[in-house]
Amino acid sequence: MGRNLNVNLSPEQLKAALEKRLGALYVFVGDEALLLDEARQAVLCQARKAEVGERLRFEADARFDWQSLNHISANLSLFAERRLIDLRIPTGKPGKEGADFLKSLAANQSQTSNLPTDIWVISLPKLDSAAQKSVWFTTLSQAATVVIFWPVPLRDLPRWIENRGRSVGLQLDPDAANLIAERVEGNLLAAKQELDKLSLLGLPNPISAVSLLATIMDQSRFNPFDLGDALLAGDRARAAHLLARLREEGAEVILILWVLSRELRLLASLDDPAAVDRLPVPKGRKPLYARAARRAPSAHWLKLLGRCAQIDRTIKGVAQGEPWQMLDRVALAACGRAQGARSG
Repeated sequence: MGRNLNVNLSPEQLKAALEKRLGALYVFVGDEALLLDEARQAVLCQARKAEVGERLRFEADARFDWQSLNHISANLSLFAERRLIDLRIPTGKPGKEGADFLKSLAANQSQTSNLPTDIWVISLPKLDSAAQKSVWFTTLSQAATVVIFWPVPLRDLPRWIENRGRSVGLQLDPDAANLIAERVEGNLLAAKQELDKLSLLGLPNPISAVSLLATIMDQSRFNPFDLGDALLAGDRARAAHLLARLREEGAEVILILWVLSRELRLLASLDDPAAVDRLPVPKGRKPLYARAARRAPSAHWLKLLGRCAQIDRTIKGVAQGEPWQMLDRVALAACGRAQGARSG
């Protein structure tokens, strides 16, 4: 979908615009279900403040009876109660009869500007070039307040999560936002649900990735942080044991990968002995990193970090492989040849 649509408002401007003035015709376009639903709810909230008493919802599929909407739109008299009409066209293709109705609806907006009218909210999916240039859509967009909901790029998702968190009273560190973004894999609704759950837990702000991960895993007998300790100690037997038990307990593989990647990233940054003092870890843990760093140069840890990136692609289905097996190989390679005494 190109960006040549007749856009009146950005999504961020919608709430303020509604508070200033409630229009009669809104067109929301996009595939982000969460954002579209919240925009519809914002219109509904403002409509209720304006004493619009009834909400009617229609989903126009291939068999939809457009004549029923013609009857509804014609039945508003000077004494009738105003309604909010929520019309959703999931295919973005209304057909000839639907196109005629939408053009007529747009034309009626200019003719009734001084009369009480129903509030129409029309939701459309991402539109192809042909739909954007169609007569029905150009006519509709000229008469309506149009808002386009563009997908949130994966690179921008952590910032979206941080901003969203602030709206529910959460102050997320960048690492915590990144961890949530990794878990939800671009699903905004899942991100919202994660933040809503966090807001109920009453965690102290700011929320770090470490505290977030501990909260996620607090029901597990085996903690992913123990795997990080085994890696730093070079304890191959314990690392293998922990990975097996975490898998048995149903731990999320993306969380285990996050712990492993975090430790490798910190080790890769230790290109000189003084760098240990700059690590963002508790003072008591810095000797663990110093000892681990002496096992191999930073290039070794960078290579393993690259293998973690491959595991991430496998988890997301864009590369082949079995993530748990790959994690096991990376963890053991990170432990090196040192043997730990513990195994349980």
